[in-house]
Amino acid sequence: MIGVSILTFSLLSLVPGDAAASACGDKCGVIVDIGWYEVENETTGELEIVDVPISAVESNRMRMGTEENIVEKYMKYIGVDGPYLGNEYLILQSNNELKPVHEVGDLIERTGLVDGYWGDSTLFHRPVAEVVKDVAPVTLEMSFLALAIAYPLGISLGILSAVWQDQIFDQLSRLMAIAFVSLPIFWLAILFQKLFATKIGICDDLFGTSGGCFPIFGRHDPSLAFPSTGYVNYYPSEGTGFHLIDSWFVSSETLDGLGSDYDTRWELFKDTLMHLMLPCLTLGIASAGGLLRYMRASLLEVLREDYVRTARAKGLSGSRVILVHACRNALVPIVTLLGFSIGGAIGGAVLTETIFAFTGMGRVAIEAIQYDDQIVVMGITLITSIIFLLANLIVDISYAIVDPRVRLE
Repeated sequence: MIGVSILTFSLLSLVPGDAAASACGDKCGVIVDIGWYEVENETTGELEIVDVPISAVESNRMRMGTEENIVEKYMKYIGVDGPYLGNEYLILQSNNELKPVHEVGDLIERTGLVDGYWGDSTLFHRPVAEVVKDVAPVTLEMSFLALAIAYPLGISLGILSAVWQDQIFDQLSRLMAIAFVSLPIFWLAILFQKLFATKIGICDDLFGTSGGCFPIFGRHDPSLAFPSTGYVNYYPSEGTGFHLIDSWFVSSETLDGLGSDYDTRWELFKDTLMHLMLPCLTLGIASAGGLLRYMRASLLEVLREDYVRTARAKGLSGSRVILVHACRNALVPIVTLLGFSIGGAIGGAVLTETIFAFTGMGRVAIEAIQYDDQIVVMGITLITSIIFLLANLIVDISYAIVDPRVRLE
């Protein structure tokens, strides 16, 4: 994590642009303070104090420490060099007024990453930790559901493709896998929208729907009056941020306050699931193509092993040989892909969230980059790194379950 923070901080420091100017917008020239410095009088030789007007952008540069070297700025960011005042700067509010992100006294008590303070966003006018807390469940919910689609689908098709090697099903499966891996994910997303969420798609003719089988964008019905905290709407104000969980455990009082026609939790849960289907199918099918190819190759290699021939010679049925003996060993290399699959799903969520109007980590990161809000990019990068570390830990634990030869010490 230290290495990730150093690398990300260094790369962002090299990005051209002026974060101090981005924060104050078209009000950068407004005089917000009066500074002073001492000069020596040429006649008397005495020191005199000279007042200097300080504009908003100059104030921001002083507080952000843009004139300091990268080491000093990083030390203040992580909080090992005293209180970090780098986000005490002036930001342009929606009413076109300059205001501090927080009160000065509130910031002095915070030190940095070591104290749990991730900084404050000039784009969202909120602490970065709160922004990440709101948007991380959006991306994680989509990614986990996508993997729940990708792994059963990819593994099942891979097994069938290996069993029926070089037959028509195998050839079609390999062609489909190559297509899913090769096609850009944004193209798949737009294709699914056209096919399953519009009047010109296939749903209206096949199932008699009006306007498609699934909603075309958003996490919920736009008519619902959701309570909100900051940037992301969710069901109960004390909810987890995972809409499927929140919709199932939402209280009756909150359900009545949504202003919807949904009388039961099941109806709200079903609506939430319908909104998730297209983005999750997009990510899941894109990942399933690669899993299909890996599973097919792994199972074909295992089927050539001597112990598989021995099992068949003993008279075991073909399904028992494949499912009980061969598949378990063939799954070992597939487990190693879990960490990469989670990373791929989170990476693919950047485009998927944008197309389906989901406010997750990827979409927020893009907006933060566009508005030069580097502190948000740092926060999202760090939380993504933590997710990767946890995913690799899960992979290591899964080894002991899939392969009995591996034991955790």
